[in-house]
Amino acid sequence: MKPAFLTASLLSFAFVQPALAQDEKPLSETCPNLTVEEIDGIENFTGEFGETAIYARSYCVSVEEAHRRIELQLRGSIGPRTEPGPPPVPDAPDANIGAIQGTLHQNEPDTFAGLWIQHEPTYGVVVAFTRDATTTLAKYTSDPLYIPVERPGPTVIELRATQKRIADEMIRLGINWYGAGSNIMTGVVEIELGQSADPIRAAAARGEFDLPDYVMFKEPAPFPVAAPPVPAGDTRVKSFPQFAKRTDGGMSTLVGVQDVPARLELRDGCLWLLPDGEEPRIAVWEQHEALDLTDPNRIAVINLFSGAKVYADSDVVLMGLQPNEGRPPSEMVGNQGCPGPYRVVRGIVPREQWDRERREAAISGRERELGNRAAAEADYEQDMERVAQLRAWRDSALIKHGDIVAAIGIDENQGTAHMFHTDAATKDTLVIEALQPYVTAQIVPQGFAALEEARLTAVAVLDRAGVDAQVLIEPLGGYVSVRPDALIALTEAAAHSGLAFPKLARIETDWQGPIYNTELASRRDPESIWYPLEAHPDFAAIRALVAETPIMRPEPPLSGTTQDRWVARKPSRAGSLQQTHFVIAYGNTLSDILALRRAGFDPIEALEDMNGRQTVEKRALTATDVVIAEPVGIDTADSGADGFSSSVRWKVLEVLKGDAEVGVELRQRMASGERQSDNGELVYGQAMDEPFLMAGLPNSLESGSRWVLHLNDALYRHAAFVNGGEGAPRAEGEWYVSVSSMSPARIGEDGIARPVTLYPEPISVDELRMRLEPIQKALRLQADGAET
Repeated sequence: MKPAFLTASLLSFAFVQPALAQDEKPLSETCPNLTVEEIDGIENFTGEFGETAIYARSYCVSVEEAHRRIELQLRGSIGPRTEPGPPPVPDAPDANIGAIQGTLHQNEPDTFAGLWIQHEPTYGVVVAFTRDATTTLAKYTSDPLYIPVERPGPTVIELRATQKRIADEMIRLGINWYGAGSNIMTGVVEIELGQSADPIRAAAARGEFDLPDYVMFKEPAPFPVAAPPVPAGDTRVKSFPQFAKRTDGGMSTLVGVQDVPARLELRDGCLWLLPDGEEPRIAVWEQHEALDLTDPNRIAVINLFSGAKVYADSDVVLMGLQPNEGRPPSEMVGNQGCPGPYRVVRGIVPREQWDRERREAAISGRERELGNRAAAEADYEQDMERVAQLRAWRDSALIKHGDIVAAIGIDENQGTAHMFHTDAATKDTLVIEALQPYVTAQIVPQGFAALEEARLTAVAVLDRAGVDAQVLIEPLGGYVSVRPDALIALTEAAAHSGLAFPKLARIETDWQGPIYNTELASRRDPESIWYPLEAHPDFAAIRALVAETPIMRPEPPLSGTTQDRWVARKPSRAGSLQQTHFVIAYGNTLSDILALRRAGFDPIEALEDMNGRQTVEKRALTATDVVIAEPVGIDTADSGADGFSSSVRWKVLEVLKGDAEVGVELRQRMASGERQSDNGELVYGQAMDEPFLMAGLPNSLESGSRWVLHLNDALYRHAAFVNGGEGAPRAEGEWYVSVSSMSPARIGEDGIARPVTLYPEPISVDELRMRLEPIQKALRLQADGAET
């Protein structure tokens, strides 16, 4: 039996198509029950939905039977909505699988144990009860699709409640756990732990909470290799910082995470990492790594899973670190004598092992391509000779052309390089002729010299402030990334002493967004977030415009080509409904759309073109108001039911688009700000596309600074409803949010407005005025005509 589970309201139905191995058996062998015609229908499927053929192949049924089963599963439950309002209620009360599940959940809470799709041996919907299954199900349906079964144990309500309750208890006890789930087929709560379950069982035995026997703990196996004892009197290493809890049960790596060559050194009794391109930091090890001092002449770190070792004062390669994971964990042990700064170690191998394995992998790949080992080895050695030439050229180019070349990356497996350089020179003038076929290039804003100067300045600023942070050059964006270990420490240092960061420095941190009210979401129809928009008086008329508006969309390359295409297509019925929702959510009215179209602008196209085809004018069309303003008040702890965390008051200095007035104050809601943590403390967090609310940092809101704001009060009302179910208390026109496609841009002394994010591009205020003037003129003429 292969189940596909149901959520509380609708069926979740998905398949993963396995990659077809070259030696995979044909369908005639794996599905001997199928006819030749049925096999041909699967292998040469030409229907609309590929999932149908995948299902047929997986369960050895015909395409027609697969389609019938999928239709049964989806009937009355999900599907593209093509008209406003909720879908019609099916005539038969048992036609909607999700609906009958909800009915049983409500009417039979004492015995209903859940339901799931059964694909084999008999297809149907299994409906489980703790007792009297056949009698109870017969009260609601006689459809043979539904199969009654009795499954002793907890009801589905008891199962879910127990899962949540035990999870809360584990949080209270500080238990290290990775995940919890409920298996409705077996009636078991399954919890995967990162430690022994003994503390949980002991707390339950003391009467602190009830622990039912249907709660099953999966405890981690002990490490296969024992940690070697530290010899008495050995003080070569002062301390060995580690995660306080095991992490080997969680995600360990991501595809595409780059390996980083490094040096592991013993300095003043601490093990330091010197990764290429990074500042030196003290290593923080996972629990399955242990210090090995059994050799009096060498200090090692041993992996307790494999027994493999790396040695101090040797070259290593770091692997598996997740993006933005370099900061130390909040809980550490063994770090008293080595106070940081820290760098997390996820995977680490000796450099010679890494080189050996990489060489063998490269040669094996070439052998498959070239057909024999000797040719593969010769091709690899030729590439490695070129790698040496590329390294020498890179070192020379960065010295000679540091004002132009930002960085050069070398692919040591292929013997190629990629260069980042400014538009002050061309690739041909920067690359020696012999290497030009093996080097690609890309234009970036800054050369290495300016970036390195900014990096060194930022490091010095942080050192004087006593703040730990990663400082890395980002050549593509043309800036220096400053990622503090603790954002609040950086903001406090900025507030107390001021920090003079270089212009090319950008503060980056873990981003936070508006709070989404999950409790509310669980109680309402997911589609209901759109219903208020469908009550707009212009909804039908705007939808008619949307339906007739061809939108440029990316299409796959034509056969025999590799170039993606942009093709104009009118939307489907479901597509026009979805697009109209967004047009209304962004505050557009029919009269505004028509007035702007007469002037050569189209808000409908603008919303669709934000992904890859945006312009200054199209970004402005997504805002109800574009103003130049200065901040006059900031409340960093102003959380509300709308999901946002703070408020900023702005005084309008100039109106570029919209009906705001010079001199008035506007209030903007932001996701950045202070929130209560699990332990009740206020913790500051920063949203990705917003200015810092704390003074003294790059892109901080400061008294007297001027900003270009793309604001949208209609979008605020919709976002507040989606996130929190209601908007913050407000007067009409008083609250706004920034439009996501245009973050606030600070106006410098040179008159250039520079967004707090990398994109879109900076623009002079004079050019912005000129390009938005026709839009504002069209709206003013429309408004004057309406008043007349």
